[in-house]
Amino acid sequence: MNIKRNIIFSPECRKKDGVTIVENVPIRMRVIFGGKRIDFSTSYRIDVAKWDADKQRVKNGCTNKLKQSSAEINADLLNLYNIVQNIFKEFEVAETMPTPGQIKSAFSERTKAHTSEEKPTETVEAKLSFWELYDEFVKENGRLNNWTHATHQKFKTVKNHLTDFQTNNNVELSFEFFSENGLNDYVDFLREVADLRNLTVGKQISFLKWYLRWAVKKGYHSNLAFDSFKPKMKNTQKKVIFLTTDELTRIRTLSIPQSKQYLERVRDIFLFLCFSARIFSTRQARCSGGPLTQLFISQRTGTSHSFPPPKPPTSRT
Repeated sequence: MNIKRNIIFSPECRKKDGVTIVENVPIRMRVIFGGKRIDFSTSYRIDVAKWDADKQRVKNGCTNKLKQSSAEINADLLNLYNIVQNIFKEFEVAETMPTPGQIKSAFSERTKAHTSEEKPTETVEAKLSFWELYDEFVKENGRLNNWTHATHQKFKTVKNHLTDFQTNNNVELSFEFFSENGLNDYVDFLREVADLRNLTVGKQISFLKWYLRWAVKKGYHSNLAFDSFKPKMKNTQKKVIFLTTDELTRIRTLSIPQSKQYLERVRDIFLFLCFSARIFSTRQARCSGGPLTQLFISQRTGTSHSFPPPKPPTSRT
């Protein structure tokens, strides 16, 4: 059994009179698993400026108000991390999913001998929100599938549409909200308010389904209405714009001024794309690493063959 969990160390976010406290802030250990969140106090404090958010540790060479060094604090944080990991491993061996109460109880028993400024305390666990889990979904799948910047931007757009929908309809989004009625309301919003084409609406729904399906597999909800949801959307066929043979001949035989000979190459590429039915970005990607002949690859029975294109009688050499 593998229990997915995340252990995060960070200074607590506290405010006084509306101003964020940045000095002598308690260091918190947050444990997330199965849609639950438990916060533990580590008993240490540090200035926010002395905290390395990436490493989740105190910056080397820094001390807190009690003159506790970074080496001392970081060693104790690692010890607490190992304690929590060992607790989860024991439940994994026993093939049992622990409750937050069991984790807190086991943690308290193992830290009784831990003496410091404050005794480790726990806060009441809180269920992760729809939005927190969405961010976790993007982070996990982005790393797992090696998403490009463009893909991350797509899912940022998905979140923006969901946020606008929540505001426009004055609802609090949750997994339970997306029943068949909720999904239909979202489709109506994308069509009528966001003014998206049917094709784009379909893509937005498929991205949302991906997230909802991921959350089901993680055990965060059991609402499967999305699985059978298929909105009826008519996609109009785009008009295909093309040049006739006569028009292509006129371009091919057009006399280009001597001062603009660079247009010769532009014309050659344009004509090649017309006759080979390829888009310019494909041509650029294929030609960046080798000669133009690499564009023509025939694949049959699992084998590939590269060969130069046949040279038309009127083509340039």
